[in-house]
Amino acid sequence: MNKRRNLLTHLAASVPALALFRYGIAADKNSTQEPGKLGSSNAVKGWKKTGAGIECTIEQTLLRIDFVTDQIVRVTATRNPGWSKGASLMRVDIAAKPGPIKAHHAAKTLTLQSARMSVKLDQATGSISFWGPNGALLLEESSVSPRTFEQVEVIKSVPDPATVKTVKTVDGERQLVGTYVRKKDRDAWKATARFKLGDQEALYGLGFDETDDLNLRGKSKRLYQHNLRIVVPFLVSTRGYGLLFDTYSLLTFTDGKDGASVSSDVVDELDYYFVLGPSMDGAIAGYRQLTGAATMLPKWAFGYIQSKERYVTQRELIDTAKQFRDRKIPMDVMVQDWNYWVHGRWGSFLPDAARYPDIGAMTKAVHDMNAKVMISIWPNPSPLDPPGQALKELGYTLAGTEYVDFFQRKAGDLYFDNVWQYLGRHGIDAWWCDSTEPAIADWGGTKRSQDADDVNIRVLADIVGAQFMNAYALVDSQSLYRNWRKAVPNKRLVNLTRSGYAGSQALGAVVWTGDISAKWSVLVQQMAALQSGSASGTPYVTVDIGGFFVKRKEQWFWDGDYEGGVADLGYRELYTRWLQLGVFLPMFRSHGTDTPREPWHFGEPGTPFYDAILQFIQLRYRLLSHIYSQAGLVHLHGASFIRPLAFAFPDDPRTHDLKSQMLFGEGMMVSPVLEPMYYGVQSAPLAGKEKSREVYLPKGTWIDFWTGHRLAGGKTIMVDAPIERMPLHVRAGSVIPMGPEMQFASEDTDPVIELRVYPGADGEYTYYEDAGDGWGYERGEYALTRMRWDDAARKLTIVRRQGHYPGMKETRRFQVIVVGRADGRGAEPAGRAAKVVSYDGRTVVVDALMR
Repeated sequence: MNKRRNLLTHLAASVPALALFRYGIAADKNSTQEPGKLGSSNAVKGWKKTGAGIECTIEQTLLRIDFVTDQIVRVTATRNPGWSKGASLMRVDIAAKPGPIKAHHAAKTLTLQSARMSVKLDQATGSISFWGPNGALLLEESSVSPRTFEQVEVIKSVPDPATVKTVKTVDGERQLVGTYVRKKDRDAWKATARFKLGDQEALYGLGFDETDDLNLRGKSKRLYQHNLRIVVPFLVSTRGYGLLFDTYSLLTFTDGKDGASVSSDVVDELDYYFVLGPSMDGAIAGYRQLTGAATMLPKWAFGYIQSKERYVTQRELIDTAKQFRDRKIPMDVMVQDWNYWVHGRWGSFLPDAARYPDIGAMTKAVHDMNAKVMISIWPNPSPLDPPGQALKELGYTLAGTEYVDFFQRKAGDLYFDNVWQYLGRHGIDAWWCDSTEPAIADWGGTKRSQDADDVNIRVLADIVGAQFMNAYALVDSQSLYRNWRKAVPNKRLVNLTRSGYAGSQALGAVVWTGDISAKWSVLVQQMAALQSGSASGTPYVTVDIGGFFVKRKEQWFWDGDYEGGVADLGYRELYTRWLQLGVFLPMFRSHGTDTPREPWHFGEPGTPFYDAILQFIQLRYRLLSHIYSQAGLVHLHGASFIRPLAFAFPDDPRTHDLKSQMLFGEGMMVSPVLEPMYYGVQSAPLAGKEKSREVYLPKGTWIDFWTGHRLAGGKTIMVDAPIERMPLHVRAGSVIPMGPEMQFASEDTDPVIELRVYPGADGEYTYYEDAGDGWGYERGEYALTRMRWDDAARKLTIVRRQGHYPGMKETRRFQVIVVGRADGRGAEPAGRAAKVVSYDGRTVVVDALMR
C-alpha cells in the first residue's frame, strides 16, 4: 500500500490550518553546483543540478525542474527566498524512480532528457516545453509570460461570537456567523502558469460543475467545492499528457486566444506535474501514481443500492429490504439517509430511540437477507449531544461552525470514535459522508444570485481558510480511511462523499454529482459531468438516479419538472432512462426526495417501465464479473470505468466534445436516451415520437449488443431505442464475461460464465478475481486470467492463471460464445454455446469457433 506523506500526521492538534506551511531558506546540501555557460543577457542564471533535475533563478523567481519518474516531471517556482518545507496533502510516495537524466546546454536552450521524454528550458524567456519520446512537442509554457506571481495577504478570519446564531437551512440547522474579524496572517502568492496549446488539441478534467462542459478548450472556470461541483486540479489532453497542480486554494482556469492559464489564489509556490501518457489513459495512470492507486471497493458495492430521502424508521428500512427479496429484485445495499437522529439535533450520531431502537438489530436483519447497510453521517455533529459538545469545547471545529476541523488529526480521531461507538460497532457496512464542502452560501433563496461564486468563495475562505478551501473533503476522507482501517482491518471502506479532491480515489471514496433536479436537460448535463469527473482521474463517480429534487419549490435548486412524482408517467420514463445509464456507472444507486424510488412504485410486473427497470437491474448483475474485472484494472493499472470517446479516439475530432455517449471499460459504448419518447409532463402522451436516437460510431467495427448486427464505424447511424433498450455497442475484438442472474453479489451459484467474444478484430481481456472484500489484494492476493482472441483463426486462448487468493475456486466453467445475429445477443443468457470449457488455471485454447 502506498504510504501517504500526509501533512496531518505531523501536526499537533492545536495548529491552525493557515499556519501549516513554513519557508525554508537553506540550499539543498546534496546538490552540486554546475554553472551554465550563459551570457549576461539571458534571463536564466546560476543553474545547478539537483538529483534528477536542475534549479535556477529567473529574475526574482526560483525555478526547479525535477524528474519524478522517466515520464513525470515536477515544475516548482517561487518568489520566496527558499522552498516550502510543507508536505503535500495529495502526494504519495512513488516506488519508481527515473533513470539517468542527461543534461545538454546550448546558447539558447537547456535540455533535460530521460529515457522516455525531454524537457527544454528556454534560457532567454524561462519558458519550459515538454517533448515526447518521438521528439514531438506536446506542451509548452507561454514564451511571453510563462508564470507570474502576485503577492497576496493571507487573511485569518475570526468569528465575532456575538453574531453566531443557529438558523434553519435546507440542509438542516446550522450555526452561521454574521460577522468575521479579518486580519492579516502573513504574505503568500497568487501564482499563475500559462501554456500554449495546439489548435486541434482537446482538454478534459478539473472535476465537474453544473455546466455541460466536456472539452475545456475556450472555457473559463472558477474552481471551488460546492454541492453541485467537485474540484480536481488535473487536466488531460488528447496529445496524451496530463497536468496536476498541487494546490488547495481557489483555482481559475482560462483558455482563450492568448493561451491557457491556471491560477492558484494562495500558495507558497507554484507546483505542477507534467505526466506523459503517452496515451490519455496512460496520463490517468500517471496521475494515480502521484496521488495514490484507487482502492478496491468490496464486490457487493457494485450491486444495486437502494436509497431515498428517507426511511423514517428502522422497521421501514427492514421491510423494504424484505420486499426486494420477496419480489426477487436484485439488491445489495439499503441506505439510511439523514434525520435518524432526534429532532432538532442535526448531524447527531445518536439515533432516535423511538424510531431506531436497536441499530444492531436493524443491521442484523438486513445482513440476514444478504444485504448491507450504508448510513449517512455529517461532519457537523449537533453541539446539543455530548459528542458534538466535546468537539466544540476542545477546539476541534472550524471557527464559528459545528464542522469538525479534520485538518487536526485529533479532531478526526475523536469524531470517528463517536461514529464508531454509536453506529459503526453495530454492523454498519458503508458510510455516506454528506455535506463535505463544508459551506454553500448560495444554497437558499428563490433565485441564484449573479455573484454566487463570490459569495461561496468568501464563505469557504472564512470557514476553512483561503489556502486550503478546496481540501476539506480530502482531509475528511483521509481521517475516515485511517480510522476505519484501524477499527475494521478486514473490511474495505466504502465512503460515498459529496465532495472530493486529488487523492480521494486512494481512500475508498466514491463521489456523486450532488443534489440535482429531475429534468431531461439535467440528465443531458449529467452525461458531461460524469465523464468530466472520470477524466479528472476520479474513477468512482456516480449520480442520484432519477434526480434528487423531483418537484418544484421556491428555492432555486429545487427545480424538478414532476409535481406528480412517481405517479407521473413522464417521470417514470425519465427515471427508467436514468437507471439505464446508472447500470454503467461504478456505483449503481437510486436516490432522491419528493417521491418513492423502489422499483414497484413504477408499475406492476408486465408494465413497460417496471419491466425495463427490472431488466436493467438484472443486466447489472449479469455484468458484475465484467465490472469487477474492470475494478481490478482500475486499481492495478490506473484504468477508468467510464471515459469520453476521445480517450480511445483522440485523433477523431468528432469525438472531442461528444457528450451524449461514453465508453464503459475498454470495449462497450453507452449511448443513453436523453429525451422523452413516450410521455411529457403530467403523463401527456407524445404522439408520433420516434423511438430511436442518433449514435456516432467511431472508426472500426462495432456490434450492436441487442441484435448482434455488425456495423462499420466512421459514421452516424439511427439506432432503435424503445423503453426496454438503451443503445449499446461493443467494439470488435472485445471479450465480455457475463454471469448468471443473481439476487445479490455474493450469491454462491457456482456459475457458468459466458465469455461473449465480439468478432471482427483481434482482442485481449483480463479477468480479475479476489476474495471480494478485505485488504488482501494489496498483498497480491488476487488472480488474473488473460484471454486472447485471434479473429483470423477463430480461436480464444485462455492463458495460465496468475496469482491466488484464499477461497479461490480452482476450476471455473466458461461458455465461449462468438456473438452474432443467432446467439449471444442482449441481456438474456445465451441459448447455445460453441464451446464449454472447464478451466483449471492451465492454458487452454478454444478453437474452430463458428463464424
